[in-house]
Amino acid sequence: MWSGGRICGSPNCDDDDPFGKNKKQKTYSAAQWDGAASTSASDSAYSSSQSLPWGEYEVFLNFRGPDTRYQITDILYRFLVNLKIRTFKDDDELRKGEGIWPNLVKAIEQSKIYVPIFSKNYADSKWCLRELAAIVEHQERNQGCIILPIFYMVDPRDVRQQTGPYHNAFKQHQQNFDEVTIGIWKDALNKVGASKGWHVKSNDEQGAIADLVTGVVWSLLTKNSNVLETDKLVGIGGHIEALKERMALDSPCVTIVGIHGMGGIGKTTIAKAIYNEVSAQFDRCSFVDNVREMLQQKNGAINLQKHIISNILRVKSDESIANASEGIGIIRDRISRFKSLIVLDDVDEKFEFDEILGNIKSFLLGSRFIITSRNVRVLSTLTDDCKLYRVREMSHHHSLQLFCNHAFKRDSPPSNFETLSKDIVYVAAGLPLTLKVVGSLLFQEEEAIWKDKLRQLKEIPEEKVVERLKINYDTLNEEAKQIFLDIACFFIGEDKELPSYMWSDCGLFPITNINILIQRSVIEIVVKGSEKKLLFHMHDQLRDMGREIVRQENIRHPWKRSRIWSKGKALDMLCNRKGSNLVESIRIRHNGAKLGKIQKECFMNLSELRYLEIEASMLIDDFSNYVPSLRWLRWSIGFSECIPKFSVENLVIFEVLGFVRDMSEALRHIKIASKLKVLKLSRCWLDEFPEFPRSGSLEILDLRNCFHHPQILKDLHIGNLGNLKVLRLRDCGVREIIGGTVAMMPFENLKVLHLQDCGVRELTCGTFGMMPMENLKVLHLLPSSLTTLLIIQCPKLEWLPNLENLENLTYLSIGGCPFLKEILGLVGLKSLETLRICDMNALRNVDGFESLYSLKSLTLRCCDALERLPSMGSLSKLLNLYISNCHGLTEIQDLGGLESLQMLDIHDAKSLSGLFGFETLLSLNKLEILKIGGCPRLTSLLFHDLDDGCQSQAAVLDSLQELNVCGTTLMLQSFCRMIQLLMFPSLTELTLGGVKIGNGYTELLLDGLESMEGLVRLHLYDLASIRILPSLSKLGNLERLTVKNAPNLQEIEGLGGLKSLKELHLIRCTSLESVPADELYGLERLESLDIRGCTNLKNRSSLRKLEPTVKIQWPNSGHTVRGV
Repeated sequence: MWSGGRICGSPNCDDDDPFGKNKKQKTYSAAQWDGAASTSASDSAYSSSQSLPWGEYEVFLNFRGPDTRYQITDILYRFLVNLKIRTFKDDDELRKGEGIWPNLVKAIEQSKIYVPIFSKNYADSKWCLRELAAIVEHQERNQGCIILPIFYMVDPRDVRQQTGPYHNAFKQHQQNFDEVTIGIWKDALNKVGASKGWHVKSNDEQGAIADLVTGVVWSLLTKNSNVLETDKLVGIGGHIEALKERMALDSPCVTIVGIHGMGGIGKTTIAKAIYNEVSAQFDRCSFVDNVREMLQQKNGAINLQKHIISNILRVKSDESIANASEGIGIIRDRISRFKSLIVLDDVDEKFEFDEILGNIKSFLLGSRFIITSRNVRVLSTLTDDCKLYRVREMSHHHSLQLFCNHAFKRDSPPSNFETLSKDIVYVAAGLPLTLKVVGSLLFQEEEAIWKDKLRQLKEIPEEKVVERLKINYDTLNEEAKQIFLDIACFFIGEDKELPSYMWSDCGLFPITNINILIQRSVIEIVVKGSEKKLLFHMHDQLRDMGREIVRQENIRHPWKRSRIWSKGKALDMLCNRKGSNLVESIRIRHNGAKLGKIQKECFMNLSELRYLEIEASMLIDDFSNYVPSLRWLRWSIGFSECIPKFSVENLVIFEVLGFVRDMSEALRHIKIASKLKVLKLSRCWLDEFPEFPRSGSLEILDLRNCFHHPQILKDLHIGNLGNLKVLRLRDCGVREIIGGTVAMMPFENLKVLHLQDCGVRELTCGTFGMMPMENLKVLHLLPSSLTTLLIIQCPKLEWLPNLENLENLTYLSIGGCPFLKEILGLVGLKSLETLRICDMNALRNVDGFESLYSLKSLTLRCCDALERLPSMGSLSKLLNLYISNCHGLTEIQDLGGLESLQMLDIHDAKSLSGLFGFETLLSLNKLEILKIGGCPRLTSLLFHDLDDGCQSQAAVLDSLQELNVCGTTLMLQSFCRMIQLLMFPSLTELTLGGVKIGNGYTELLLDGLESMEGLVRLHLYDLASIRILPSLSKLGNLERLTVKNAPNLQEIEGLGGLKSLKELHLIRCTSLESVPADELYGLERLESLDIRGCTNLKNRSSLRKLEPTVKIQWPNSGHTVRGV
């Protein structure tokens, strides 16, 4: 939408002629304006301005001062500055000492984004026109520039065609300027006026549109910035290694690891990191956060059991569990067959392992539990053998690095802030949350502000973290504070989209202020689910701080607070009619409890109530006249015969989340709700589809799982919903969507369409996230507004439209469409970042890869008919390439251009015979993981055998950390010579297995391994030719050594030199008669020895002497002998 344009702004658009009083004036290019002006009264006003520093501005506002300076321009400028976006505006930005125009040209050239604000008298000003011409000229020379026009009380056609007031202005200009100049100005107006922008039709729209523009600017400025991930804890590597030691991942026992420490210390971050690190080693995994909060709810233990059952079984749990004992039985019977990893985050004294999960011995051997808590006593009472790990405060070095990442966006402080930074880090006492919050607060602030904040921090006692965090809250503007308190009280874990509709209608400018909250590290946005929903997340202490602020509004009388989220307090207020106009939001969640009835008079005095979440069955009559300010009405889960009459005058969001038998009364109100943006009906009985608001304001329509009369509900008429962005119709009986002709369909803005199990046979509109649709055969005309497209399990789909118009698409997943033979139009997907093509056995053609310049992840799985891939040499941003079970694929070309590639994983490509040449391998200098397996025709890792001439090219693969070559007939000679030719200074893990050994190359292989001194893990599988394992004593960092299925191995040498060795696995080495016990005695770090399947071992008695300190798995028995 905005590609190819950049915005520039003018500080002043007065009527005076700043270049003298000549009737005709010579035309200058932007580079020639300097020095062209004559001295005049207007010019002399700026005669003392100074040069602007290089790169000072990011956004340039171009506007006519008398028209808009005290209107939308000032509003937009304030929003931008609040986000610390450097914005050029008005004459106060021009410093004395130089003429104005050189400074303007310099500001234009420095800025990244330009916002021309066209007003009725804009064209009267020669300055506005000159600057706009300079902007357009600069944009044409610099394609990365962005122009975002605003049309303020003026028709865009008048700007584009110079009609109306612009026509009169140019009649006047023609008397003073030559035709060339006039032509340049008109051309600039035509180009920018034709761009898509924002049209302000009334003063009431100024704030909302300024908020939208600010959001776009923020997105454009930050989308490519390398900002530290908010959930990344500096120095986390040590935590990971310590936890892996306690988990003893290769031990067959069942282990619980408890992580404890104070709030905000990073327990959750560490738990997620270790989960990501080791989850691949388990059959099934489950991560449950906020366990403490879950157990406080009604049936909390049962809900926790359901959550774990759903994760482990990988299905949504619809089972009815009567009580926790029944849940334990299900876990014992259905979960115990899996080697599971279960992480329970934030438990407290309410958590009892046996009462929720049952006996730990019922879980499959090898299963692991990780449990985090602020209370170490909770963990120590779980089992006698819970391995505890305390998360301590960060070291000074890591604290300084984390603080600087947020305060300076770099790892270390500038020299002039070094002392202040260290002082603040000292006061923060190693608490990551405090370091992040305070660092973000001081980002780009002056030294005086730093000193003042340091004094404030020192005055607050160290243990009062909440008070420290409130320092950040106090700096927020009033609108941001209100949004923060709403999130803290109601919307943690909620999709940010819905509350934003309410906030926008209440004048809280959510786009700008949510960005401020994120920037100040008081909230985070997390991405979850296949739809990549953006959910609010907030640290527990920040949540508690927000709720305490609300409590302090009136400690004694909750009904005089702005927000009430406690069911008891809310019912007390309503039933006793204590409400006041101070109450803005109420939530009453029944959680299975039986609640009484509430009469309409209970809502007296709640004139400012804007959010109400309540069960419909609690209300017994009309309450529409009592809550005139209501913006969001959410009927929570429960059963109700009908929904009473309610106020729709200001209603923006209407949700029904439970079963309602009669929706007729509510639906009659919907059509007059002129502000309604969101309509969500779930599990309601519909005699007919609703008649939608005549205003066409609706943007989200969700009718999932609504019950219906199958003969009545067939056609859904949405022709007037031109603003519709989201349409979900899963399992609601729709056969046809009627929205007008193809040329004038109401789907210009559609981004999400879910049609699972609703019987639609043909689509003439956009789609996003189509889950299983067994009837769909044809898909037409996908709208260019789509950002994510999933076409999954459509077994009858035979044809897709050309995708090249989807210029905004970032995520594309197509799978389970066995009759789809080609995917056309990939060449047009300039914004695509993730592409997944899976289970497409008829697919033969995927041309267009060469144009996917933004692609970061590519997955091709189970595409048997695919014989070749198009050139990938231009995919310079690709990070991950995964190819699996593409049995027809013979060759992969042009990997050398993948300069950013970090992971290459190719498995079960039975026809693949060549991969890449030696030069190509060297060019992948960022490659961290290389895995190749199940490719029986791959006789060489390179296209050609390495000849002697390659010796002169000996080089280093600096980044490679993991190399896995398994299950191929890879020629050992080629592999051995490759590892001799190349150096792998970062390689920590090597796996080699299923490889046929050529005669005479065993020693060459082992000699090559000894040169990899950084190896930590070495795995050798199915190497039948190895008879002697020579000394690997040079591998001083080796912690794990595995030799498996080596039937001819007879002797092992030099184990005594592996001083870091913790685990030794010699499995099914049937010819091995002796393991050198005397060498193992000297290995102080050795923890486990696995000799299962070594049936001819004769020195078992000498090995038994290791048992007091080493855990041994013996041949034949399969049991583990554990040391004291």
